[in-house]
Amino acid sequence: MLVSTMLLVALAAFAGLFLTSSNSRDNQDSTKQKEMMALVLEWGRLAPFPAGASNVSIETEGNSFTRSFHASFVASQQDIRSWIKDSPGLNETAPQELSDNKVKYIITPGSGANRAEVTIDYVSNQVEIYVSWG
Repeated sequence: MLVSTMLLVALAAFAGLFLTSSNSRDNQDSTKQKEMMALVLEWGRLAPFPAGASNVSIETEGNSFTRSFHASFVASQQDIRSWIKDSPGLNETAPQELSDNKVKYIITPGSGANRAEVTIDYVSNQVEIYVSWG
């Protein structure tokens, strides 16, 4: 009985390695997060985030046929404006006004991606980025 219980627990743990979403594992892996950030910048044709950026986050979703990333950061308005100036994707499009002090850039994506957009809230100084491929 004890051996069969231990075998069942081991089998469940082993299966969990394969059944856990690779996205969930990637979102927790600092090496994968660096790779994901590089893709966000490449697909969005964006400059690196400002050195003073805080609350930096990145998450992935999708599967073998699609991949998308949500990234965000908070920075001073001056840092955000400099970042916009240094980002080719943002410089080639005009922002759409969404509401008071909030704008969205729809960017021509790079490297075969099919969507790239940046939303900036100038009240909270939050920048949100979405890019996707597939």
